[in-house]
Amino acid sequence: MRERINRLARGIVDGGVPGLMIKPERVEGSLGAGQTARGEFLVQSTNDLHIKGLVYSSNKRVKAVNEAFGGLRSHIIYEVDTRYLEDGDEIKGSFYLVTNGGEREIPYSLRIQTENGGEELTSLKTARDFANLARRNVETALRLFEYQDFTEAPFMQDAEARTIYEGLRGRNGRRNLLEEFLVALRVKEPVRIQADPSPRYYRDLEEPAGGEIELVLNGWGYGEARLIPEGDFISMEVQSVTDRDFTDNRCRVPYRILSQALHGGKNFGRIRIKTLRQEFVIPIEAEGKRRGDPYRETVEDKKGFLEYMQMRLAYELGTLKGKGAESALLQEAEKLRILYPSDMRVRLLRAEHLYACGRRDAAAAVLEELKAQAAGEREHTPWIYCYHEYLCILVEPSESRRESLIRTLKKLLWEQRGASPWLLLLLIRADETCLQNPLDLYRSMETLFANGCKSPFLYGKACRLLTEHPVLFGGMGEFELQVLSLGIREGILTREIALKAAGFISGMKRYRRLVWKLGKNLYETYPERELLEAVCGFLIRGEQKSREAFEWYEKALEAHVNITRLYEYFLYSLPESYGRLLPKEVLLYFSYDKALDRDHRCILYRNILLYMNPSSELYQSYTREMEQFAMEQLFASRIDSRLAVIYEHMIFQDMIDSRAARFLPAILCSRRIICEDPQMKSVIVRYEELKDEETFALEQGEAYVPARSAHMVLLFQDAYGNRYLDVKHRKHPVMDRKELLDRCSRLAPDHPMLILRACCQVLKEGVQTWEDAGVLEKTAENLRLNPVFEKQIQRKATDFYCHMEAEDTDGHNSRNCAYLIQMDKEHLSGADRKKICETLIGQNCLREAYDMIAAYKIGGVDPTLLLKLCSRMILQQLFDQDEPLLTLSYEVFQAGKADGVILDYLCEHFNGTVSQMYEILIAGVREHIETYDLEERLLAQMLFTGCCDRIDSVFDLYMKRKKTGETIVKAYFTEKCIQYFLEGRQMDSRVFDYLKNAAKISFHKEKLPTLYLLALTKYYAGMETVEPQERELLSSMTKLLLEQGLIFPYTRDLSRHIPVPEDILDKTMVEYHGDRDHAPWMELRLLPEEKQFHREEMRRVYQGIYVKEIVLFEGETLEYQIYERRDQKRVLAAEGRQICDHKLEGRENSRFACLNRMGAALNEKNQEKLAEAMEDYLKRSAMLGSLFPLKE
Repeated sequence: MRERINRLARGIVDGGVPGLMIKPERVEGSLGAGQTARGEFLVQSTNDLHIKGLVYSSNKRVKAVNEAFGGLRSHIIYEVDTRYLEDGDEIKGSFYLVTNGGEREIPYSLRIQTENGGEELTSLKTARDFANLARRNVETALRLFEYQDFTEAPFMQDAEARTIYEGLRGRNGRRNLLEEFLVALRVKEPVRIQADPSPRYYRDLEEPAGGEIELVLNGWGYGEARLIPEGDFISMEVQSVTDRDFTDNRCRVPYRILSQALHGGKNFGRIRIKTLRQEFVIPIEAEGKRRGDPYRETVEDKKGFLEYMQMRLAYELGTLKGKGAESALLQEAEKLRILYPSDMRVRLLRAEHLYACGRRDAAAAVLEELKAQAAGEREHTPWIYCYHEYLCILVEPSESRRESLIRTLKKLLWEQRGASPWLLLLLIRADETCLQNPLDLYRSMETLFANGCKSPFLYGKACRLLTEHPVLFGGMGEFELQVLSLGIREGILTREIALKAAGFISGMKRYRRLVWKLGKNLYETYPERELLEAVCGFLIRGEQKSREAFEWYEKALEAHVNITRLYEYFLYSLPESYGRLLPKEVLLYFSYDKALDRDHRCILYRNILLYMNPSSELYQSYTREMEQFAMEQLFASRIDSRLAVIYEHMIFQDMIDSRAARFLPAILCSRRIICEDPQMKSVIVRYEELKDEETFALEQGEAYVPARSAHMVLLFQDAYGNRYLDVKHRKHPVMDRKELLDRCSRLAPDHPMLILRACCQVLKEGVQTWEDAGVLEKTAENLRLNPVFEKQIQRKATDFYCHMEAEDTDGHNSRNCAYLIQMDKEHLSGADRKKICETLIGQNCLREAYDMIAAYKIGGVDPTLLLKLCSRMILQQLFDQDEPLLTLSYEVFQAGKADGVILDYLCEHFNGTVSQMYEILIAGVREHIETYDLEERLLAQMLFTGCCDRIDSVFDLYMKRKKTGETIVKAYFTEKCIQYFLEGRQMDSRVFDYLKNAAKISFHKEKLPTLYLLALTKYYAGMETVEPQERELLSSMTKLLLEQGLIFPYTRDLSRHIPVPEDILDKTMVEYHGDRDHAPWMELRLLPEEKQFHREEMRRVYQGIYVKEIVLFEGETLEYQIYERRDQKRVLAAEGRQICDHKLEGRENSRFACLNRMGAALNEKNQEKLAEAMEDYLKRSAMLGSLFPLKE
């Protein structure tokens, strides 16, 4: 700007004004909230002249990165601050360009909307709208659901929806989270997957078989089912399906039955179908083709032999005796023969029983039939061969054959692992000496057991041996456990052995369930004190605390058995359902023994409090101990159903001090959560009022959680971190002691839970008093709140304080400002911020209000309040320049509310467009305000931009009110010369007075700006007369111009005041104002001689002024057209006609005028005038010839 002023002051006229092209001419668009966004627009020169300028913005949220710019093509980058704006807000204003090509306004209108789907979010007014969107387009719904600004949707301003969303967001399973969210908001039903649970049967399978399970989907949304095959013979390639796998709400899942994995007989398996809310079981029963191995014990074989084997075992053990026993066994064998006629085992058994029943011949016949077949089994099934030999010896005794059989049996028994128990039975029967050495026989049985023989026949024989020889019972090993278990089950174990077993059990250190079951059975058969003591001691050493163990401890107590730690384990295993007072000896014991852990002290004290007479001496001995325990647990913030009973009975109002009051509210307001889904491992508790969540482990499906408010949201989490809301559960209050809670409120009013409860009560009833407002304030300061709830609190508190301020006409309610000042205003709405700001101004908290406006870019503040703010802040800052304050002050001025302080401040510091600055100047002058250098700044900007419509009035004020600067004055008059000479405007006479004075005092006229000379000579050309003293000045100026070739049509008019060369006066001139860089041309013809136009160039004389000189004689008419080339096209710029004018004052006596008079006389046929003109012409030619002779 200064450069242009200096050039104007020196009289230098720039070649042209840059043409401005701005793209876009209006800035519109949408931006996301909470950011600083950038944009740009282009300022380009249309005529290749450099543009220089400044850019201002009318809105404080929008500013140019660099205010100054320059060049042929400038990208103006601006920043838009959208922080603290909300969806739907608009930023409106204008950019103002102050350039050497003029001033331009670029309006902008920027709408705030949530990014990436803002329109969709805005349209979600209710949760039902979101559910409908999810039903139409689940991918769009998922994208929005995962979007960081999803909480800005209108329906998400509900505290419950926000709490549920915060509990789900960021977890695994995006589609499941969406489903849980919608179901929890009660805008859709959960998806259900159904299946037919009917059993599936497969028979006689030789090849793999297949089948399908049809699943039916009910409802829309996300659903998942896992299919779990149970059974080695069931194979499934697909073990999980979702709703996307369904077509027309149906899905078929294949499975295969693997025939090669089937064992003989029936195979039982199932397919479990599990969803979050349901479980189906489809039983599957498959049966393979029966195989041909006659000795492979299939399930049917075992079932067929079961009755026989049970009877045979009883027979071998001696519990089935007499001839009736042999007949019964033979009858069973006959049944087996019918079922399995070709089974050699059955036929041999039948032969044995025939012999036992006295039918020796029949038995011998059977054995003879099987002789060859038995011999063939010697290698593959040796026990069949040995059994046949033994029966043959019975039928036809042979000592050598018997000895051979004994040797064979011993070899098979001791050399082969997993030998058949039949071999041992055969050996005992064949070799009578075995029973003569019971120790060796018993050891042989142990060895057989160790080699894998697990037959009850072995156990039975061993048990008989022990009962006959108790001395063999020397320990409780695995073999003895099996032997004694069978013996007690079959009723063949003696009391002596049972008591001896009790001794061994008493010495066992490691718990084994098999030992416990044995001891239990022994005691039930022989209810001896030794056995009871042994079993209870064994359970205590094994630290058994089950209900089964409790029954034994209870028996021991009733029997007054003295066992170490019996009372402890009686209490440890006490079942939940135990509904009576503990035995007196237990209570007495623990009244002295204080070594119980916390959990079992709870059990003990609960039982005492519920079932013992409080007036009893034993109760009194426990009282102090229970009170102390209750307070310890209270201070540890522990709660469960047992502790609840203790608290109920042992905590009274007079026991609660300020310390206890800090812990007790969470206890009093606890809830017992019972989850019925075993897959859930923890419960997450969120509250609609609070920001944070709490996680509690589910122990046996239960958890105790503090109910910090009535608006509790429970989420359940599985082992994989997935969260669910639609889980079947129950919720029960643990305690109900309102009087204790009231006392806590008096002693610990700052307890977070009590603060929150008081806050909710105030919100429910409305903010009526300062105390109510203080509760809201305390809640906001001390708790981490859900943003939705925090907004609600702030809105209520703000409304109250602002209402009280409005009623406070005396300014006595300053107490409300502290909260408003300290409040976190980041999450408030724009309207609430504005309300707070206006309240602060009204309460004279001006610095805080100003800082708030600057930080949050608050607009729309009441102009009257803004006037108060700006005036005081200007005075506080001693009129120092402050851009935000300057912007606010101009807003006040625009609203017509500015006082003297604001006008003074604006006059000193404001810069804007010419019209804005002019309005401020006029207002300042009108109010007699000091305007500082505003006039000069405004003049400079007018001269720079060319916006000079009001430049004269500004210059007048400048000249009258200020000490003028020579440069700005010169520049002003140069501009006036431009307007007069180049633009053809009329000028005030003072302009020419200044020019005359400048010319008169200048010793070197050639140093005067050419524009001054042109403007002044043109002014003289238009005057009728010129004072004699001015003619000399005019003559010298004209001479300088003619020397430079600056000849214009008005130059001929100077001939009335001073001599002008005849070659100028003889010519007709056409003047055209155009573009200095794009020369025009003229197409002309002289009428009447010429019929066609011809082209001639025009001479640029000064800047964009072009002149064409043509000699016209009397009677000729110049007809012309002036053309320019624009956008590669020829454009007609001007046209006209001129005739010869030889009557111009000062040129009547020129030779050219004589020629024109002669032509006119000829036309008029006036001989006298013709002769006179010819004579005059000859005289003048002779005179010139004598003065300027031609050289040879």
